[in-house]
Amino acid sequence: MPAQPAFLTLNRHGTYYFRVVIPKPLRSAFGLQREIRRSLKTDSLRLALRRARQYAARFETAFDKVLGVVDQNDYEPTDEDYELFMEEIEQAGRGEPLGAWSSSPAEPEQKASSALTDEEWQKIDQQQRWSAIAEVLTGNAKRSIPEDRKALADQLFKAGNGIPVPRLRKLLPSLLDELVRQRLGSPGATVAAPAQGTAPSASQPPGPTLYELWLLLRESDKRLNRKKSPSAHTDEQGHARRLTILSGNRPFGSLSLDDINQLYLLTQQVKALPGKNIPPPDSPIESVLASPRDDLISGPTIQKMIIRLRVLHKFAYAKGYTHIDPAKTEAPSVSSETGRIAPKDRPFSKEELHAIFSGYLYTGTDSGSANLVFPYQFWLPLLGLFTGGRLNELCQLETTDIAQEADTEIWFAQLVEEGSKSLKNNHSSRFIPIHNELIKIGFLDFVAQAQREGRKNLFSDGLTYQKIKGWGGIATTFFTRMPSPSTKYGGYFHSIGIRKRLPDGKPDGKKFHAFRHTFIDLLRNTSDEALPLITVLTGHAAKNKNQSDDYGSGFWLSTLHRALHTVKFPIDLSGITYADFEARLGHILKPCIQEHRDRHGLNPSLHPAS
Repeated sequence: MPAQPAFLTLNRHGTYYFRVVIPKPLRSAFGLQREIRRSLKTDSLRLALRRARQYAARFETAFDKVLGVVDQNDYEPTDEDYELFMEEIEQAGRGEPLGAWSSSPAEPEQKASSALTDEEWQKIDQQQRWSAIAEVLTGNAKRSIPEDRKALADQLFKAGNGIPVPRLRKLLPSLLDELVRQRLGSPGATVAAPAQGTAPSASQPPGPTLYELWLLLRESDKRLNRKKSPSAHTDEQGHARRLTILSGNRPFGSLSLDDINQLYLLTQQVKALPGKNIPPPDSPIESVLASPRDDLISGPTIQKMIIRLRVLHKFAYAKGYTHIDPAKTEAPSVSSETGRIAPKDRPFSKEELHAIFSGYLYTGTDSGSANLVFPYQFWLPLLGLFTGGRLNELCQLETTDIAQEADTEIWFAQLVEEGSKSLKNNHSSRFIPIHNELIKIGFLDFVAQAQREGRKNLFSDGLTYQKIKGWGGIATTFFTRMPSPSTKYGGYFHSIGIRKRLPDGKPDGKKFHAFRHTFIDLLRNTSDEALPLITVLTGHAAKNKNQSDDYGSGFWLSTLHRALHTVKFPIDLSGITYADFEARLGHILKPCIQEHRDRHGLNPSLHPAS
């Protein structure tokens, strides 16, 4: 008899229920809850299996949809995004009517009596209210309210009396704003609690546009110490501009439910534009809508715009800038594959790898049109091939990030987020074994040289930290730049013939990130031992996890090291060494390094001008 599925459990009353483990990246949206359970209300195994499979399919679809957005390389979810994700997943768990043929549950439906008295519940309720007030006034719910703000805190407490705590948390910022306005207008005034679900009064001003809402939300995030990377800020600003233009730059409070639903639909008709070319918010709608000749933005970008609109809508509703309940809107379903580059075009082919490692960085003494040569140019393609690391992860490596495990003497690189170093998400923090091929080429000798010279960052010769692009901005330009009327010369990939313009004039999809796709393809297709370790080695979130995955200390470094060396890399690098690179191009390399150090110092500043 086949084993009972893990998602099906029989309780002590003989009734079956469904259980599913929440993927770890999404647990913060559920208060770190590990799993979701749903009663199947039957003692029939056959009927329970049918209902459980329906739940399993719905939850799997919801998890895949949410994780598909979270796992985008340039996307960092905010707290508001996770709240929307939770709504998506909870929708999957809303059971459908089971019908007249369902058996009655053996487990009696009883209301559990509370072990706490009314006085104890009231005390807990007041503690939650004061914690919420402390958070809005100090940025931390556990911090004591300063003496000079206690009078303001008392007013907020009185104003929120009678409002449920979850709703109060959302209303407190608007209550605080109203209190401040009334104090400025009439010092002795007090604020009344806003009625829930009521529309703004006729005298209320139309309020901010979507772009202005984004600015207000950004200030709120800063006040509450909700950190976002510069790149996430830039992306959100672009989405807010587009949405404001699509709305006709009208105050959001003036939009009807039909207007907002139409705005969701318009996100699918936006033309693709580089971030720096997105028009200002007061531009005409024609500036962002695609004509028949224009390419549309990709599916992942549409999804992010939809998420941003929902976040701004919920913020506006909580602040009282609109009376339209966000729960009543209808957002379209968008495939994340829309507008993507075909998967077969992403990894490097054997011929392209051969071209990369046969170019001037690895053979010959002529650098062609390139007049700047630095160590990072030699090492990053090799590290990309043998680690699958993201470009910024590799560029920001510090000399202390390369270490040796005492017990096994295995060398590894640790990718962590600290100081000026940033990672895509929590799963990106990891240890990567150093492949023996890198050691043969001279990587450990290069690290030792950097340590002797007192360099903090491994690739500080040639790279500097940039406010928006981090440590990887200069390297991105070097490898992937395309010639244009304003830029005469192309980057390294273009110079060796693997990055070209398509018939429509746009660059193809060959970027440094193709090394990551190549690495994953090699793990998947050339090694049975490395296949189950893809997420561990690459820092991706595992989409299907068992509860036992979170126990223990994870995979041993020796396990990762052994698996990595079973992967078959389709390129012969036996003739490549860093010593040879220095000998061949030293006449260009040494002056470039010295000039860079004269300008930026041995360790470039971590506080560049914006």
